[in-house]
Amino acid sequence: MWKALAIAVLGIAVLAGSGAAALHRYDASRSDMIAEGVTIAGIDVGGLRLPEARALLERQLARRIQRPIALTYDKRRFVVEPGLVDVSADPEPALQAALEQSRDGNFLTRSWRDLAGDGEDASLPVPIEYSQQAVARVVAGVRRAVDQPVREAKSSASFEGVSITPSSVGVAVRPRALRRTIAARLSRPDAPRRIAVPVARVKPKVTTKELQEKYRTFLAISRGRRELRLFVNQRLVKTYSVGIGAAGFATPAGIYQIQSKAANPAWYVPNKPWAGELAGQVIPASDPRNPIKARWLGFHEGAGIHGTADLASIGTAASHGCIRMIPSEVIELSDRVPLHTPLYIA
Repeated sequence: MWKALAIAVLGIAVLAGSGAAALHRYDASRSDMIAEGVTIAGIDVGGLRLPEARALLERQLARRIQRPIALTYDKRRFVVEPGLVDVSADPEPALQAALEQSRDGNFLTRSWRDLAGDGEDASLPVPIEYSQQAVARVVAGVRRAVDQPVREAKSSASFEGVSITPSSVGVAVRPRALRRTIAARLSRPDAPRRIAVPVARVKPKVTTKELQEKYRTFLAISRGRRELRLFVNQRLVKTYSVGIGAAGFATPAGIYQIQSKAANPAWYVPNKPWAGELAGQVIPASDPRNPIKARWLGFHEGAGIHGTADLASIGTAASHGCIRMIPSEVIELSDRVPLHTPLYIA
């Protein structure tokens, strides 16, 4: 009801003419006053004169923009002090805009608004300035502290077994995302000042688990010692005496894998001069001329591990490149060794 009464009084005064000068003086006395309902950077400055509003903004904006920003990753914490990135705010343009908006219209409409208790309902921003180069330096410093290169798992095979260097997941700070987040927090003084550093996890192409699976079963042969070692889960479980290639027919050294397996196989005689009249023939397992007894584990261009009836050749260099074993032992070995088992020959 008081609002309606004020409007009625204002109308009567204006119509009578006697109050016009008084209203003009009233309006002039409020020339530097910001209308009710006006906020600047979220701070209520309505009903304040310009110097009062300026002092309020400078005080509260300074308090807000000078709050440090905490960047966190895992147990690490990096503090960005506003002075480090040259943060500043100039409320003057917003103050002038608020005053202009408050003085919009004429003395009658402004007096009507003030006496009726109507506000402008305006919210004006204050741009926050900062050094982009300084923010970039902050991001670079965080990257140096947080980034961790991915590490691929590696294996090293020898007659002593397989050594596996474990893999590790890499960590890479996402610089663009971090810059954007810091800029957004600096530009909004009322925003939270704690930032979780955005990172990407870089997975290794070769993992520890993959190599452990690959070398779950591993064979190693020493031609000098005439021994074959069987490793399971990187532990030596058995050592066998073997025969190797004779001079001129050396068992090939290197890293291989078991490519084929057979029980009591036929002998596909190589078409080589040393094979004589048997060259190119297929000798059945039942034929006494077949030197491959019990089991066959092929690993490289016709070379393989197999049982032999010539037990005296075990521990000697007598074959045409194959690895000879006692039949009962090659059966035991074949049962424990799957296809694609890695084989190291030194």
